[in-house]
Amino acid sequence: MYRITGFLIAILLFSAADINAQRQNSYESLLRQIEQPSAFSDHVLLPQNDSTSVAAVLFRMEHDFLPFLKKRSNMDAPSDDLEYFAPVRIGLEVFEGEPRQSRRQTPSGASVFRDMWSDTVWVSTFEDTRSRFDHTQGVLSGELSPGEYHYQLQLARGGSERELPSQIRPISVPNSSELEKADFMLISSLEMSGNEINAIMLNYGQNVLYGQDYTVLIRLPNAVSGDLQERYELSIKKSQNGETSSSEEPHFRTALGSESLFLASQSSISKQGENISLQFQTGDSGFRYAYANIPNVEFENAEYKIELKDLMQDEIVGEKTIQSRWIDMPVSLYNLDIAIEMLKFIVSDRELRNLNSGSKAEQERKFREFWAERDPTPDTEYNELMAEYYQRIDYSYQNFSSLQVPGYESDRGRAYILYGPPNNIDRRLLPNQPTREIWEYPNRELIFEATSGLGDFKLISES
Repeated sequence: MYRITGFLIAILLFSAADINAQRQNSYESLLRQIEQPSAFSDHVLLPQNDSTSVAAVLFRMEHDFLPFLKKRSNMDAPSDDLEYFAPVRIGLEVFEGEPRQSRRQTPSGASVFRDMWSDTVWVSTFEDTRSRFDHTQGVLSGELSPGEYHYQLQLARGGSERELPSQIRPISVPNSSELEKADFMLISSLEMSGNEINAIMLNYGQNVLYGQDYTVLIRLPNAVSGDLQERYELSIKKSQNGETSSSEEPHFRTALGSESLFLASQSSISKQGENISLQFQTGDSGFRYAYANIPNVEFENAEYKIELKDLMQDEIVGEKTIQSRWIDMPVSLYNLDIAIEMLKFIVSDRELRNLNSGSKAEQERKFREFWAERDPTPDTEYNELMAEYYQRIDYSYQNFSSLQVPGYESDRGRAYILYGPPNNIDRRLLPNQPTREIWEYPNRELIFEATSGLGDFKLISES
């Protein structure tokens, strides 16, 4: 997953596995890592003829990445309810040749292409400015001849004239008539109408969304002949740092039948409304494509490798590593050690020691088994009870923390983790007495009393 993050606007490889590898030793340090604002970029190649391909750079910026400003009295918003705005501008420049190896990450070679995109994002509330579910996205594209290139994005936000550069990324444009390797594009939907095909790009970099099905669109090799029916097999394996186990069976496997194959005589990419759309004109000649629908709702939240195998040649002709992304994943689940530690509210010390024993693989297996035994919907991958438990920990930290105690360790936090949100909270400000909160549940009542004026409350009664 390529992610533009922080004021350096560096495009980084970031995943749950990366965070786990950093061996964070506290919930708070892990929270600081994952609270970085999110943006994504990637590029796709669409061959047009033997001499040119369209190179398109896609980007997506979530609202928490954009610095929003309050609307001024003399400004006209698109509608009266919009109160915050974020100007943003992205420039793209493509250079000849491979990028030079340098820590300074400065482009080399002659500039062959430039393009620019700009927009002003409007939202209604301050909460909307922090959203990770809302975004703006766009695409910059141009035609390139076969060869080696590299490109860089320049980003300006908040109305600033200062442009901040991304890392430089290589892009190799093959001779379209001699394509030997497959290429993969991740799309959220695909529609066919006559000889027209419209595909909506997922546009989360090299990520798919956890628990949501998607489609893999494959540009097949051209340097083959003969019948393509059942010639190719698509498989998806669980991987780690891009590596798969040769002994492990694929999580998903399907042959590409005639119903999924098509020839595209023309192809283009553009922003259509709020989506990035691929358009194809099909016919009896052109470049070979196929697609496969992936039941991602059945997949774990993990890293995977997509492989395309040419069964006739018995070789892999294309591969792509992807990461499942759970947008609102509870903080603790980014790190196995912390996820196990946070079970202390519902398991005994003995069971906690058992979960912490053994290798990392053994710990993960026991952790998954622990929650699998408690999964209210065992026929689906998503475990609602596990998600709810760790979401309660996040809520407790956000709402009950004080200077002395993190929210999940406080009396109110522990109660919230164990019992969930109360039906009613009655806060009583008594004269010359500490503030009290009475939490009412269908089968219990909890009374908390303030011990300071800094948000500390102690459980004094449970009935």
